[in-house]
Amino acid sequence: MQIQVQKVEKKENEYLIHYQAGGALPFVPHDIVLIHGKQYFIGTILKVEPEQALVRINPEYEDQLAGSIGLELAFSPTVSIQGADSIVEKLGYFPPFHYDRITAANMTKDQITLTIELSYASVLVPKSPDLEPSAEAPVIPEAPAKDVPRYAVTFTFLETKEHVLTPVETENIILQLDFRYEEADMVVDIDALSGLSGSFLCRGIRAEIKELNE
Repeated sequence: MQIQVQKVEKKENEYLIHYQAGGALPFVPHDIVLIHGKQYFIGTILKVEPEQALVRINPEYEDQLAGSIGLELAFSPTVSIQGADSIVEKLGYFPPFHYDRITAANMTKDQITLTIELSYASVLVPKSPDLEPSAEAPVIPEAPAKDVPRYAVTFTFLETKEHVLTPVETENIILQLDFRYEEADMVVDIDALSGLSGSFLCRGIRAEIKELNE
């Protein structure tokens, strides 16, 4: 969908875009969108109204929020992942799982289950400013376990196929977990700092978040 940017207001890595498009954008909060300015980059929809939208992007692309730009839905976690609303309710957002640890993995021919323990960064930085993570995790001050809730998210991927995955190792730390649509399937890409990485297709995704301190 093409929009004409009228004005942009910046607050940290969030951008309120005033636009013209003949109506509200067809997105909901937490949608991941592919934005086409001078080049392609990823953004997260935070709020949509008929003539303005609040988005989160990497600040290095802010100069591309001008003139006519295209927006395309890459993935909608709250629509396509059963249980995503519960994750948003707990954390305030749907995390990209940067620097989080896979603590359990079970794989069969047509189903994959992954349990991911969230890092302090994922719990303490709900605005997830690092949309394009580096190999160096952000430094988060150590905090007593009683002060910071610990969460784990278990994903169950249904009707999986085309598994191209490296072996599970002793340490399996995610750099980025990406989801996108491909015709009737969903593609899951795991980039890793260490351990399990690769991609596969699936037809359904369930997610459950649990607090580990309980």
